[in-house]
Amino acid sequence: MRCTRLTDPGEEAPKSSKTKWIQGAITGVTVAGDSTGNQGSTSTLLNNPIDLTFDQNGFMYVVDYRNYRVQKFAPGSTSGTTAAGITGSYSSALTNLNQPSAIDIDNNSNLYILDMNNKRLVEWAPNATSGTLLISDSRLNNAYDVLLAPNSSNQIYISTQLNHAIYLWTFGASTPSMTLQTVNDIQSTLGNPMGMVLDPYGNLYVADRNNDRVVMYCANSTVGIVVAEDNNSGPSLREPMALAFDSELNLYVVTENNDQVVKLSRI
Repeated sequence: MRCTRLTDPGEEAPKSSKTKWIQGAITGVTVAGDSTGNQGSTSTLLNNPIDLTFDQNGFMYVVDYRNYRVQKFAPGSTSGTTAAGITGSYSSALTNLNQPSAIDIDNNSNLYILDMNNKRLVEWAPNATSGTLLISDSRLNNAYDVLLAPNSSNQIYISTQLNHAIYLWTFGASTPSMTLQTVNDIQSTLGNPMGMVLDPYGNLYVADRNNDRVVMYCANSTVGIVVAEDNNSGPSLREPMALAFDSELNLYVVTENNDQVVKLSRI
């Protein structure tokens, strides 16, 4: 399996909206929520949206954290329908969510939701009125991100802040099948890992927030490699939070400390 490495290169949306940016633009277009940042629980409003994803038909799913729901938006529509959870209601029942924090989706539009305050991962099928419990464990307390594992129908990566680890977890299992913590560097462990992304070769990239760096785990490896880190010069990588690739495999890093999005060009 090829292990791709990247070079070290040496405007925030309102809290209650999601903004679309057109290539080359300097301002965005609000596609969900109120453009002035007003919060609410109606079909056109959000309250602390925290994550999103798209299905193969272009529908957008937004984790509406403080409304305890996931909202589904058709292409071009600013009015959402609730795809998971019950608006304004939280409990441990499988009809409810309690501070959902992350989401992923498969090719059949099944939603995989990190239900953080319930310390569990649940699956919601299209048009379902309740979820299916896949993982329930105290180690999911303060988990941050989820990412379906490639070439698998029953495994998922979960990043956890309190345990400073990435878990590869099989649905229904009581313990993770793999734990990623070790890094081949002077700072030899992860520190508050946050967002994750996979490249086409199955290599996993992790925003290692407390260590101001991006760590890559080659497919089937449990030892990470530092591919980018803050060096106090050039664009800052302090407190990286989220990662994404473009079509040319350039890596983009959202940094919390410096309120920037940094592009790391592919070798």
